Amino acid sequence: MRVIGTNQPVHDALGKATGHTKYCSDIKMTGMLHLAVIFSSIPHGYVEKIDTSEAMKLEGVKDIIHCFNTTDKTFNRYRSQAIQNLPEHECIFNRHVRFIGDRVGAVIATSEEIARKAAKLVKVTYKELPYSVTPEDSLNGVIDDVLEEGPVVAKIDAELGEKNYPIDAIKVCTHTKLARITHACMETHAAIADYDKYSGQLTIWSPNQAVHGIRTVIGDLFNISYNNVRVVKTTMGGSFGAKQEWMLEPVVAAAALKMGCPVKLVYNREETIISTVTRSPMDAKVESIFTKDGKLLSITIDNTLDAGAYMGNSGDYAGALGSKFFRTYNYPHMKYNARAVITNSPVSGAYRGWTAPEIAAMVEHNMNKAAKVLKMDPIDIRLRNVAVEGDIDPKLNEPMGPIRTYQALELGREKFQWDKKKADIEEFNKNNDRYKRGMAVGCGGHVNGYYPRMGDFAAAQLRIAEDGSVIGSLSIHDHGCGSVTAMKMIISETLDMDLDKIKVSEADTDNTPLDFGCYSSRTVYVIGRTTQKCAENLLNTIKENIAQINNISSSEITFENGSFYFIKDGKREDYSYKRAARESMSILRKEIVSLEQFVETSNPGVTGTHFAEVEVDTYTGLVKILDYLAIHDIGKALNRQICIAQTQGAVLMGGGAALIEEVITGSNGVATKSFKDYHLINAFDAPETKVEFIEDGQTDGPFGAKSIGEVSHVPVAPTVAGAVNNALGTEIGEIPINTDTIVRTMAEKNMEKSREAK
Repeated sequence: MRVIGTNQPVHDALGKATGHTKYCSDIKMTGMLHLAVIFSSIPHGYVEKIDTSEAMKLEGVKDIIHCFNTTDKTFNRYRSQAIQNLPEHECIFNRHVRFIGDRVGAVIATSEEIARKAAKLVKVTYKELPYSVTPEDSLNGVIDDVLEEGPVVAKIDAELGEKNYPIDAIKVCTHTKLARITHACMETHAAIADYDKYSGQLTIWSPNQAVHGIRTVIGDLFNISYNNVRVVKTTMGGSFGAKQEWMLEPVVAAAALKMGCPVKLVYNREETIISTVTRSPMDAKVESIFTKDGKLLSITIDNTLDAGAYMGNSGDYAGALGSKFFRTYNYPHMKYNARAVITNSPVSGAYRGWTAPEIAAMVEHNMNKAAKVLKMDPIDIRLRNVAVEGDIDPKLNEPMGPIRTYQALELGREKFQWDKKKADIEEFNKNNDRYKRGMAVGCGGHVNGYYPRMGDFAAAQLRIAEDGSVIGSLSIHDHGCGSVTAMKMIISETLDMDLDKIKVSEADTDNTPLDFGCYSSRTVYVIGRTTQKCAENLLNTIKENIAQINNISSSEITFENGSFYFIKDGKREDYSYKRAARESMSILRKEIVSLEQFVETSNPGVTGTHFAEVEVDTYTGLVKILDYLAIHDIGKALNRQICIAQTQGAVLMGGGAALIEEVITGSNGVATKSFKDYHLINAFDAPETKVEFIEDGQTDGPFGAKSIGEVSHVPVAPTVAGAVNNALGTEIGEIPINTDTIVRTMAEKNMEKSREAK
């Protein structure tokens, strides 16, 4: 191929490198005002009074909106489609506050500095109520008046297949606890709104993952016709799921409608951590059944999810975990029970991989213990059970298609030098008391869109300009990782046209087609396939136009090397894109346009198989990742270097989740709120990650591609945690396995050894 599989920079790389590219927080407009939100300072209670008198005296303060002077209509921050039926518990500003960081009001001022200063002068009087920061306390009745239906906001009970165990089957039980973590995007949350009272047009700019979803929420919340709500996706500095829920957009909309001018709201790091969304803490008990020779027969998971203060996506999140049981392994029976529980903690929401990393953490931890119990090599027990081509995902009732985890395990055994490392690690640990090394393998699977649990579709439009260049209208939500470039590459390859002749803009409800947004790893597989088909249709349209102009059949026209030709009366006639466009305009009186509305009909298995070697300092609990290999069954890497970079970034993110990242809500309801206390793996400690792709191009995706952005994160935390457990000879299921956990565990092991010695 000419373009597909090469290395191309992201579409705005030059602008970002030079500082020219504008993010939402950089945008300036004439007459723009600024917002600062007033947040609840208590974990649970009611706002009884808001005194704005001192704040309003501050020069530059224009108005203060709050829970007593704005609509009390409720919404769901997670809604991405008009057709979703979701509980609505949240107001723009909440009188019934549910966590420290809940929105109570906002100051509107001529500068952000003045707005923030004034926000501190607003005096809020509360009636305080009992609160809970753990699901256990909520379930035990510490809080009973947050919701009428009680603290459990979603309950899942699913079972598939039949229990049919031999009498000598082996039961393996593990317990996995996952911490609340933040997305740590370089760009914090921001939004801008402007209202034109003469036209009735409300426009919102924000870095988001679903412009059409925001349009429905804002339109319904303020009783505005959807055609008068325009939402524009701005340049995004990372999301990982953080920017697929709407916390700032309703606030700026309310302020713009009140003031009739542009208003901007930018959260700082503290506000972003505690007042947007975090990944759900989970507490899962896992029971598996194996035959004595390592064949997996059943998995049962009982999971409690901490939803935080509002429902948001927690019901769907709890359920989605149950839908991914069979994306990695094949076995005849599953049972899944889950509950999402309200607490007075930061709101839980989406996180990269949308439950696939969480189920991988649960299942891979159990698989590692099973390998020990059955005295099997960790690779061998996985080879015995992974899904292969020809298998059906019984939960989705869909074929897995070309799924290559088996091949990835075999390739990893060779590339990671598994057997040699095993011997080397054993020798190292014999000769070292303080430092211990270990290694692990982890597998994980994901999806490529919503199909078949809901009908997934997309649309694309391509037009040929008069000079032969291409203008594309696609609802792309690029997170900064190259989605725009990937679409341009698909068009370029199909049309045999240089990339710089192709323009593709991002999602804008006024100018790009209706779309579900960037969810469920659907961008390349669904929108990319739509774009490819649209480009193919464009070629056919050009042929038809040329045929009509020259009074010949379109079957007589050949497309080759980026141009068209036909033979007539023994003479060859050539058409460039430019000539075709101009003659279509001048002779046929029409523009060359292609519109594709595509409905997805497949969802093959997409998997990652990772290998890690770590060294643990048992005295301090510090862990160093010594070696890391990630192998992905990708179908086809469209933009190779970007796919590698996605995977390397995912290893950094998942490694942090495995070892150090945690948002802790204290007993007083105050959550971790800065990077001083929330630790990340920095560049110095980042492992050198080797990446291998298995590419066979046998899917319905564009040029055979499958997804990579989310699945690259799925196996990381269980692989790193498994390596730590291997090094220490432990079965720690609490993630992150941080320094405190390691030191405490080793102290307990040493005490146990001492008792045994006596």
